[in-house]
Amino acid sequence: MILPNLKLKNKLALFNAISKAVIIILLIILIPWLVSKVSINDTDKGLEKKLDQVIYLIDSLGIENFIDNESEFKSFGSYNILKDEYILIEQQKNDTIYNTIEYSQRIIEDELVDYRVLSYSISENDVLYLIEIGKSIETIIEFERRLKNFALLFIVIILGITVLIDLSFIQLLLHPFEQIVGRLKNTNHPSSFDYTQVNTSTSDFKYLDETINLLMHKIEDAFNNEREYISNVSHELLTPISIIQSKLDNILSIENLSDSDHLKIMDSRHTLGRLTKMVRTLLMMSRIENEEYFLTEKVNLNSIVNNVAEEIEDKILAKELELKLELNINIPIIEGNENLLFILIYNLVNNAIRYTQKGYIKIETTLIDQQIVLKVSDTGMGISAENLPQIFSRFKNFNNHKDSFGLGLALAKKICDYHKIEINVTSEINVGTTFILTFKTQ
Repeated sequence: MILPNLKLKNKLALFNAISKAVIIILLIILIPWLVSKVSINDTDKGLEKKLDQVIYLIDSLGIENFIDNESEFKSFGSYNILKDEYILIEQQKNDTIYNTIEYSQRIIEDELVDYRVLSYSISENDVLYLIEIGKSIETIIEFERRLKNFALLFIVIILGITVLIDLSFIQLLLHPFEQIVGRLKNTNHPSSFDYTQVNTSTSDFKYLDETINLLMHKIEDAFNNEREYISNVSHELLTPISIIQSKLDNILSIENLSDSDHLKIMDSRHTLGRLTKMVRTLLMMSRIENEEYFLTEKVNLNSIVNNVAEEIEDKILAKELELKLELNINIPIIEGNENLLFILIYNLVNNAIRYTQKGYIKIETTLIDQQIVLKVSDTGMGISAENLPQIFSRFKNFNNHKDSFGLGLALAKKICDYHKIEINVTSEINVGTTFILTFKTQ
């Protein structure tokens, strides 16, 4: 049986409910047959018991106390006022020996009544007598109905109790497992993981808890080692780069430097600048992954947008583009890291300027369904549909821009994920691209 995608506790409860339902259905089918068998068997035993009592009375009192041989009918009959039982003793007119229990009909006071009849032959004074003891079918059916109702009610109550007990036991049994899962869900970083051992007597859960704790220790150690490694590598790279850049600046100060040498040195300085930027970007991405930035600052997005606009003003003028700002003054203050959000918006705007040759760059902030939405759109060359899913990958540079390592959008995505900002992109070749940031507010 294929169960839907549910929690383990819910799957066990669902399986328990289905199994109980199957049991109920089977019992509903079987109970009428079983009750009927029990009822008939009980009725037959009752008739046999009464037959023993009648035979005892005949033996004790004599047949003449029941049948007057001088009368015309030579029989004895008795039935109660409700006609649900009767007893008949009569002299047989044949030599057949009866010892049967069957369904039959009898006429009582001109009324045809269905009975379960026990017929039995006895011999008294060399004369055969027939004893009939009957019980009304209606009485038997009423007994069966009550017995069925009682049985069904009893089964429903028992099943209800067992379901509650099973659910309670499942809840108690899986509580340690839910604690383990809850700790994993609440852990955003290995350093924030709760290593407290789960209190459980289930060996499987103990093993799972110990294994997860051990793995989290290893992951935390790996994170710390990676952070230290990247920090050391970044320092080792930036130091010689800074030294080389200083030496190139000193060479540029030489008066008799030829124009060709001057251009070569300028190219080298530019390359060093790009390398420095790449190393710092990778270091920042690593620090974001290790959650080293606080997200508790009160941030005004409109102020950040205005600061970005001032920062990129020279680039806008150099490419003769138009910068459009449409800022909603009613957007609320959010919590986050102001420096990272500045870098996020700056990278998106800078990317738009880089790939826009004419037209405009537009930044707008709006409120949609009580959520802050920031859009950065341009009239640039656009991004093809097949490349859109990969634009946030590291070192992806689809337009082969010589000043780009393909880290700007990757860093932007990292910052968005760190702030739990939803980022979407729409683009059309030779029409433009729009980045849409949705900030989740409380």
